[in-house]
Amino acid sequence: MEGGKHHMARTTRAGRSVLSLIVLALLASTALPGIAQGELLPGLLHSEAMGDMYEIRVHLPASYDLEPDRSYPLVVTLDANYWFDASSHLANGYQVAPGGLVEVTDALIAAGLVPEVILVGVGYPGNLHRGRDFHGSPNLFFGFLRNELLPALVAQYRVSDGETVLLGHSSGAAFAAYAFLKASIYGIGFFRHVLAVSGDYSREENAVPELEASLARRAGAGRVTPAGSLYLAYGGYEEDRFQAPAVELHAQLTSREYESVRLRLTAFAGRDHGTVMLPAYREGLRWTLGDLSGSFDD
Repeated sequence: MEGGKHHMARTTRAGRSVLSLIVLALLASTALPGIAQGELLPGLLHSEAMGDMYEIRVHLPASYDLEPDRSYPLVVTLDANYWFDASSHLANGYQVAPGGLVEVTDALIAAGLVPEVILVGVGYPGNLHRGRDFHGSPNLFFGFLRNELLPALVAQYRVSDGETVLLGHSSGAAFAAYAFLKASIYGIGFFRHVLAVSGDYSREENAVPELEASLARRAGAGRVTPAGSLYLAYGGYEEDRFQAPAVELHAQLTSREYESVRLRLTAFAGRDHGTVMLPAYREGLRWTLGDLSGSFDD
């Protein structure tokens, strides 16, 4: 999954008002907390933690300019080079929709299945460093998302408190599960809601089980109260290395009986590693944001 063309894109409502353009111009000339001068998002964001640049894409909801006092849930997807929007597909068999996750998200919103959200994609301006970020240096990458990207987004956009969803697929899903457990251990709110689709845990096969055991010990000692939601999914045609870890993680977390943690595991019959992304994202986002009461069951 390394390499490929990349594009930077921001999709917002057509015909943005003159006032909004003036505001953006003023913001561009002012350094914001967490954003270096000249790094107004979307665009390139330098990470001190990783010592590298990231390409950040942003898709704002239809009402964003029309309702200036409203805040929105934040959905952050890893691997934006693959499927953020129509410009970011890499020809490797991954199938989402012609317009990528932007199209899928807008369709869910239009159908009233999820609230309007700010969709953010984390990608790379050059070579893809997925192995480094998701497996080699997950703790540093965790720090980048928490301490650099999130403050930059909150400084610039109207983000609802505590309503942040992290989406990952394959190696990105392994990192997303890692982030959910790590955040639960330390009571970090940014990763409370996670969608982990077809996680590839083979490179760090002990990392997630060890974090899960650590969380259980801390929760058992009353040092932390886990809260949030974890959606796990895989395709019925996938290799066992994508299926078994999700089944095991779901079973282990279910056995802990955490009162404030919602869990869901879905196997999509007839789907492989690439084609599972669309139905998993549709169901996962609806289950996570569309009905936080827990009664979603279709």
